[in-house]
Amino acid sequence: MAKSLPDKFPPAEKSFSLYEDIEYQEYWEEPGLDRLDALEQHLITELLPASGRSIIDLGCGYGRLAPCYVDRFERVVLCDGSLSLLHGARETLGDRAVLVAADVTRLPFKPASFDAVLTIRVLQHIQNLECAFEEAHRILARDGTFVFSYHNKSNPHRVLRYLADRSSGNPFTLESVPVWATLISHHPRRVGALMREAGFSDPEYCGTVVVNALANITDRLGRKSPSGASWAQLMGRLRIAPWLIGQSFSQGGSELAPGDDASEILACPACHGDLSRSDRGFGCSACTRMYPIEDGIFDFRV
Repeated sequence: MAKSLPDKFPPAEKSFSLYEDIEYQEYWEEPGLDRLDALEQHLITELLPASGRSIIDLGCGYGRLAPCYVDRFERVVLCDGSLSLLHGARETLGDRAVLVAADVTRLPFKPASFDAVLTIRVLQHIQNLECAFEEAHRILARDGTFVFSYHNKSNPHRVLRYLADRSSGNPFTLESVPVWATLISHHPRRVGALMREAGFSDPEYCGTVVVNALANITDRLGRKSPSGASWAQLMGRLRIAPWLIGQSFSQGGSELAPGDDASEILACPACHGDLSRSDRGFGCSACTRMYPIEDGIFDFRV
């Protein structure tokens, strides 16, 4: 029986396949998580541009967040390392999105291909944040919007656990630490420094936390916004939420690349060479690698 969350990392060379054959949608259907899902979608919808030409959802999974953007951009690209999750996204979205299998640290896109990049609940699986931020900046056009999330190493729960038993990783140091088998926790100061080095503006945060006992009361009172929305900005500004959703903007770089067809923005993830399309898939003119198209999914996993 498939699991709803991965319980271990795959080998480093196959790290993109972490969620292969994982029933991730079942995780978000568990009791109580529907409120967190609603809160995240509410915040992400507010943080993304109201409209744009091209967006990519890195680590899109089965397309959980597609309602936040699918009707707001002319071109929508969903990217994940798991073919099984991308098949789920295709069932949800049909031909409304281009589906690409790839590693978020080796992306198959030309520079400045998107005016918005979204990566939610992905960075907690990545130790090499430098590479992830550099790739996000490379494919993002000048002044483009980057919305992302990560697990906050310095949240009060982690601090109290450390002070109680000193066994959960020092939350006062900047290095990233594993919290459990497949979750890596990052410090906001380190994230901010790495983003500036990659060419992003200082991020502004919202915090995502839902107190179910309080939510039960506000539900009965007929609240109009998701539980947690009213204090999300404060939790983010103080950086005390266990999960932080950040918004940043690309500085420098190029104007948005032209191209109406999705294949015009693709490039070899191994060498960034130009690609030619055939019945078999895409071939790189520089390194001669071939990338197949399987069931409508462009497979660029190296």
